[in-house]
Formats: sequence, structure tokens, C-alpha cells
Amino acid sequence: MAPPGEAWSSAGKSQDEFMLKDTCLAVNYADEVVGFESKYNAHKFLVGQPTGILHRAFSVMLFDADDRLLLQQRASSKVTFAEAWTNTCCSHPLHGLAPTEVDAPEA
Repeated sequence: MAPPGEAWSSAGKSQDEFMLKDTCLAVNYADEVVGFESKYNAHKFLVGQPTGILHRAFSVMLFDADDRLLLQQRASSKVTFAEAWTNTCCSHPLHGLAPTEVDAPEA
């Protein structure tokens, strides 16, 4: 995160640097937050951790009027699943950030 009053810049940052900087919400199998972990560590496949660390993520599936699904091919430079064809869009809610576009509860 950038210091207060200063905008964070992605200039000159590598994919690895982004994945080490961003922290995902680590969850248990009941989707309860149990901590946080960098995107890099959450997606690291190791002996004893063959599927990475369980964490919150979301996927977007965009269909047109003819029910065709828009797919994306991941960049070859991606650390995880490079060049794979996948959903329209996906990402992670990040630890320490609250989206400003979320609707407030109705009164």
C-alpha cells in the first residue's frame, strides 16, 4: 500500500512483485477468514500443499445475447496458469482493502 496521500504506482513492477505485494484472504473450508497470504504464496504448489493455500477469489462469466461465453487466454508471462484459456475475468478480494463501489445496506 502507498503511504497516506500518495498514489501507488505499478510502473516498473514485475508480475512476481505484484503477487508478493497483494495479500489474499486465507479461508478454511467453511469460507471463514483465517488469515492472509500473498498471492504468490497462495498460488504456490508444493509437496504438502499441492493446490496452494485456500483463499477467496471470484470469477466473472460474461455471456452475450446469443449465450456465447467470452473467454480470455492468460498471458504467457503469468506466474500461474500461463497461456490457459479461462473465464472472462477473475481476481481476489484483498486483505486490508474495502471496495468503495459496494452498496451500503438499505435503511
